[in-house]
Amino acid sequence: MIPTFSSRINQEPTSLDALFALSDRADLISFAGGYPDPALFPKKELNNAFENRIKNASTEIFQYRSVLGYEPLRQKIADYAKTTGTTCSPENIMLTQGAQQGIKLLADLFLDDFDGVVVEAPTYVGGLEAFNEHKPTYYEVPMEDDGMNMDVLAETLEENDVKLIYTIPNFQNPTGYCMSVEKRKQLTELATKYNVIVIEDDPYRELRYVGSSLPSIKSFDLTENIVTLGSFSKILSPALRCGWLIGAKEIVNQLSSLRLSYDCQSSNILLEGIDEYLEHNDISTHITKLRTAYQQKMNAMLSGLSENLPVECSFSKPQGGFFIWVNLPKPLDARELLNKTKRVAFLEGSSLFATSREANHLRLNFTGITEKQIEEGCIDLGNTIKNALLALAI
Repeated sequence: MIPTFSSRINQEPTSLDALFALSDRADLISFAGGYPDPALFPKKELNNAFENRIKNASTEIFQYRSVLGYEPLRQKIADYAKTTGTTCSPENIMLTQGAQQGIKLLADLFLDDFDGVVVEAPTYVGGLEAFNEHKPTYYEVPMEDDGMNMDVLAETLEENDVKLIYTIPNFQNPTGYCMSVEKRKQLTELATKYNVIVIEDDPYRELRYVGSSLPSIKSFDLTENIVTLGSFSKILSPALRCGWLIGAKEIVNQLSSLRLSYDCQSSNILLEGIDEYLEHNDISTHITKLRTAYQQKMNAMLSGLSENLPVECSFSKPQGGFFIWVNLPKPLDARELLNKTKRVAFLEGSSLFATSREANHLRLNFTGITEKQIEEGCIDLGNTIKNALLALAI
């Protein structure tokens, strides 16, 4: 007999389990996962980078190293951060196993059971999974098309004891909305006033297809309580599992000690391979290629939704990122629609609300599939919603 699992462990499948299961089904057109287009991975360049670095590096590449990660790569990220308005040094940066590990590390560092956590409504399901172990007291702040509602946030912070705010400012997962510069400034002011840690989760920053990039939230940081997360997953390859965290040295030092009980450090070989790629390739050229391809796919989905969804539905019109957010008429439940579609998988929205569990929304991804699949999937999704509305009218 296996002993009883810890009470902290959720023995039921999580929303992330369901998401990956839907995304991996070959019989469906998957709008579900946040997958990049595999045809756009720089396979040849990455292969050359890893081969050359392993061939030419000393045997130290196979040794233990700093828990913060390979310093030359951290320096490159510090240089990149300047373009977002953030000034930092390699000592402010920890390389992580994707941005997801950064969320988890920060949750473990700052949260005691039942601490107050502000999240956007809706928000990234992986963020919720990282926080849930601590049984947080969630406070939802509604999303608007220019970011979270700052009036509601201010009222929430005034009336409640909040430890942490989690936000995705650029092309938010799942809505695709982008936080305005004014709201970024307001957020830092509120965080300072109420002494709250802000996690700025920013994996989609470089995937802007319309307009100009906005400064990071951390660029307005007043008291070093903003921590920014970034990732190579969306711009190079998810399989690299390489992200980064930028924060105050005091926070990074505490995270270093905490991480020793996790995995000690990221793989030196992976970090040096990425560094080699950045040394000998122009990543901005690669990102331009991604932007062109993903913008075409986004436009294809926006057109497909306009042509096929009933007028009772509405959807976001993002300027970048991976996702479009669909609002259904309130009598409809996206979970029920998921069981009725013939060819399409999507992420139903209730799991993306920490407390309200609103059921009449769904998230669609356009980057990981072909334009033909987008066209066919929008037709099937539109027919499914129309049939569901007809059934309600009978």
